[in-house]
Amino acid sequence: MFLCSITILKAQTAEEIIEKHIEKIGGKKAWSNIQSIQLRGEFISSQGSEEILSISKKGKHKGHKKINGKMVVQYTFDGVNFWDLDRKSGKLIKSRKDVSFRAKKEANEFPSMLVVAKKLGYTVELVGEEDIMGISCYKLKIKKGKTYIIGKEVDDIAILFLNKDTYLEVLKEEKHVRGGNMIYTYYKDFQKVEGVLMPFTINWFNEDRQSSINVKAYIVNAKIDDAIFKANK
Repeated sequence: MFLCSITILKAQTAEEIIEKHIEKIGGKKAWSNIQSIQLRGEFISSQGSEEILSISKKGKHKGHKKINGKMVVQYTFDGVNFWDLDRKSGKLIKSRKDVSFRAKKEANEFPSMLVVAKKLGYTVELVGEEDIMGISCYKLKIKKGKTYIIGKEVDDIAILFLNKDTYLEVLKEEKHVRGGNMIYTYYKDFQKVEGVLMPFTINWFNEDRQSSINVKAYIVNAKIDDAIFKANK
């Protein structure tokens, strides 16, 4: 007589995977305590490297680049409108409504999209598993309602790949609001900052360009006045 043992493996749901991801990166409580994030780092592209500073809080975002030894604002989202730097005038110019619409959605995903996904009404579906650069990943489809691509209303969908072993983000795929082409964002070198894990290397790829950020430091919960997000301030 042979004795057989049968192990039944229950497939994980998208919700369970997200819960493990949030737990791995520090937990919902730790992330809910984050009111602002400043990122200081080096932006690297085919044109060289530049020192950058980004400042984020819920509903607002601002980016700077060092030019001739001085940090110059490249863009800002004040909670309503997205403003871009005009190279000729040196002033921030209000962008199209569709660009501001997308910027608002992204700013409201602070401090982390998956942490606040349910609160924002996003739905997440586990669509399979896939190897990304040799890493076995869960493939998640995040439906974020509607957005605008080149002025046209479309479904706002992001594809996110999480490492099956660590539950950390590996890759995000989504369409660029202006060009409509796919943007691939890779996350690496996660380190603990004030009790949460954040990526210290971020790489972007699209059809003809690639760039990256090497993060030097994250500053969490520094007091940020909303006035700094206003254009030309």
